[in-house]
Amino acid sequence: MKRILGIDSSIPQGSVALLENDRIISETSLQGTSNFSGGLLRMVNQTLLKAKLRLDDVDGFGITIGPGSFTGLRVGVSLVKGFILSMEKPFQGIDTLEAVAACVEPIDHPVCTILDARKKEVYCAFFKYEGQRLIRTSPDRAMLPEDLLGLISEPTVFTGSGLTTYGDFFCGQLGSRFIEQHPLRKRTVAASAAFLARERFTKSRCLDLDELKIKYVRKSEAELNFIQKDTQLTGRVQHGN
Repeated sequence: MKRILGIDSSIPQGSVALLENDRIISETSLQGTSNFSGGLLRMVNQTLLKAKLRLDDVDGFGITIGPGSFTGLRVGVSLVKGFILSMEKPFQGIDTLEAVAACVEPIDHPVCTILDARKKEVYCAFFKYEGQRLIRTSPDRAMLPEDLLGLISEPTVFTGSGLTTYGDFFCGQLGSRFIEQHPLRKRTVAASAAFLARERFTKSRCLDLDELKIKYVRKSEAELNFIQKDTQLTGRVQHGN
């Protein structure tokens, strides 16, 4: 597969990247705002224009599927579904935390990706490198930063946009077990998604849109409000009986 378009709208610093063979030939990052509703398609167009290519020239897609921004994920997945329906090109759904971890240069220490999940929680997952290959060692979780501390028993590389909010906290609590300054690859999260998709395209090329599902990890605010209202209503009904 020659050209893969990587798209990430799961974190505020959204990005689009075009992978051709073994190198990224064009990238665009969202600047100044996390409003993906109108910006994501524009980023795709800018990325293709810089490469002097059209969308028809793309052979497949790598799209981050979460966890992350609920709104951003829906915009990104909906856009790619539209591309797939119109072009009948294959795709790979890429875990956001894995794509962020893959931006870290190979190292002997564990890698922990954290994103700000709001509600005083973080999305997190652990990975390790075996040579040049990134291996997952934990599932994605949404948890309190204080609870994450108990999972860190050795020096660990932390990465991800969650460090903007919680970096000082983890540094202060973990001391020498907190590594933040390890070199990063010069690539966007979308570029990482494209590289990971390329690896997986060697094994499968999915065209089934039912397989393109968002990985929320926890329920959205709307779902939580619905459950709360339903529970309150059920309680009132039972009390009335």
